[in-house]
Amino acid sequence: MKIIPLIAAAFISLHSAHADWVIIQKVTTDQAKDTLMTIKTKDGKSRMDMGDQMSLMLDSTTGDSTMFMHPQKMMMRLSADSMKGIMAMAAQQLGNEPAAKPTATGQKEKVGEYECEIYTWTGKLGAGKFWVARDFPNAKELNEIQDNMTKSLGNPMASLVPKNTDFPGIVVKSEMEVMGKKNISELVSAKQEPVSNDIFVAPQGYQEMKMPGLPGK
Repeated sequence: MKIIPLIAAAFISLHSAHADWVIIQKVTTDQAKDTLMTIKTKDGKSRMDMGDQMSLMLDSTTGDSTMFMHPQKMMMRLSADSMKGIMAMAAQQLGNEPAAKPTATGQKEKVGEYECEIYTWTGKLGAGKFWVARDFPNAKELNEIQDNMTKSLGNPMASLVPKNTDFPGIVVKSEMEVMGKKNISELVSAKQEPVSNDIFVAPQGYQEMKMPGLPGK
């Protein structure tokens, strides 16, 4: 699955009709140490843990989110209105051109246990290569999960890079360079399994830091 390299893209918004999911990806940015990213979703709530350094949680019914910085034991709450303001400012800088669609190369390659078709993409912000497994179970639901990462927060980059639903299956591996940053992502596992509500509770002992005000506010 592809990863959009903005912090807001880490969030996931789900409709309650979706089952509980646990998705694990291996992510490498600019040749840094590999990070395991674990995404858990349940009843319109989602949590993403990036190794043991940071976690992000979102309640899609309210649009409110919380960021946890574990080494510092700090947390920051982000209201839906605040995030929309940030995204609106970013949109002014990025423009609103629709993303170019990915192109099938006709090449095939196996990634793990999956036979994949290779797609490429070139757009305003960068370029990418994608390995797509057509026969991945529950591909439609998983693609909706990935696309809702940006939809719920109005991330302006959503219109500038390919959507997961632009592909005829699941992107199990991607190599992207966007805005000068190289990102490699590879799916480790994606399973429907029970997710406890306990993971959506803020840990004790964390100090809350206020979100900086927006210019002009």
